[in-house]
Amino acid sequence: MRTPTVCKDYLDNLLGYLGAQGVSARQLQSVLRLDPLDHLSEQGRVPLRLFELTLDAGASLLNDPCLGAHAGTDCSRTPWGMVDYLGMSAANSREAVDAMQRYSRLLIDHGDMVLSEINSETACLSWLLPARKQASRHVVEFFFANWYRVNKPMLDKGATRREVHFAHSGAGREQQMADLFEAPVKFGKKVNAVHFGRALLDQPTLYPHPAIYKSLEQAARIEMSNLQYEVRLIKEVRDCIIDQLADGVPRLEDISAQLGIGTRTLQRRLNSTATSYKSLVDATRRERSLRLMSQSELALLDISAALGFSDQSAFQKAFKRWYGQAPGRFRAILQAG
Repeated sequence: MRTPTVCKDYLDNLLGYLGAQGVSARQLQSVLRLDPLDHLSEQGRVPLRLFELTLDAGASLLNDPCLGAHAGTDCSRTPWGMVDYLGMSAANSREAVDAMQRYSRLLIDHGDMVLSEINSETACLSWLLPARKQASRHVVEFFFANWYRVNKPMLDKGATRREVHFAHSGAGREQQMADLFEAPVKFGKKVNAVHFGRALLDQPTLYPHPAIYKSLEQAARIEMSNLQYEVRLIKEVRDCIIDQLADGVPRLEDISAQLGIGTRTLQRRLNSTATSYKSLVDATRRERSLRLMSQSELALLDISAALGFSDQSAFQKAFKRWYGQAPGRFRAILQAG
């Protein structure tokens, strides 16, 4: 499972904004009970959940229900970096928005930006989030306010008609948010989105340059592939666990040796994910057990040994914890079906 992350530039801008509003690092850390900068991954990213907590802490310390929007509006365009330059060098606004759809995860690696052309007059850019992993309202407002600020010159030029929608409640903040966005803001809608005049998509950009665009897109693809790092790491660790299980549960040191990296380095990398080495061993055994149970020629004692259990009773207890019944009963049902 991938841990949703946020680019360091977003965290730096948020911390800078809170500091400018009088929130000291000590005050913030006393609420969070940690320093957010201590939790950067090797890729220079911070867990989305920690970014959410930092926004919540800042909102509480400043008594600002619109902190996400305020901090997002104040945030520089620096975090957009490569995506911003892609937009500038695109042939037209449609290509620029398309680039933002494909590479917005470089800023917040969560959900998907989707462009929809509702009718001949209106287009809509939505941020579609997983139903079970919705971002907090402060994060949503931060992201939209920052995107809106960065792209406001383009919107002012080609989309005089626009409207911002949020899926969460406004709680009496409608006018305050409308003033921040300089556009109508509606809450309680189906999705988080910006609606604007469709004609904007056909407007030329300021500095169209196909060669630069192509070069930047190649770089953006490399950056996007780096976001898959956590998934690759977990797969590599699980593959090593499977390789070594028959000799007993491998130690973390054994896995790091097979991967050719230091044990502390591997531990640090695993610490930046949403799992632990112990959980990976358990999950690997659980999934592996199903494959082995389907091989009728294997005795339960053989399966127990292949999964690295010291005795069959330990395997039976683990299997019942995983699937709610003893392995013998499970296999009987499997064979009967």
